[in-house]
Amino acid sequence: MQRSGTVPQMPRRTLPGLEVEVDESGFLLDELDWTPEIAETIARDCGVGVLSPRHWRVVLCCREAVAREGLAPDLPTVARFADLPLAELDRLFRHRPAELLPKIAGLPRPPRFMESP
Repeated sequence: MQRSGTVPQMPRRTLPGLEVEVDESGFLLDELDWTPEIAETIARDCGVGVLSPRHWRVVLCCREAVAREGLAPDLPTVARFADLPLAELDRLFRHRPAELLPKIAGLPRPPRFMESP
């Protein structure tokens, strides 16, 4: 039980060269903590394996869109930016691109994965 007035501690995780705060699902809490080495580690941990040039094209398109627009793009937009069919995103990210892509790209957890109050 949490004592009144205390702030819950977020989980911490040591990733290549850095100890970072993550949420209960393993999403980085600070996008600025992201590095390519962290992306590779998260991809391996999620079962995606080593990131190929196609993976990197998608991951970097997402990060660029967030830097430009302030929001993560939806999957059809990501596919268009990366010039890949949606089916390829599905294959690259183990049939869970909506969950795994933002996690690997170091972006906030998508709203549909947020816990209910």
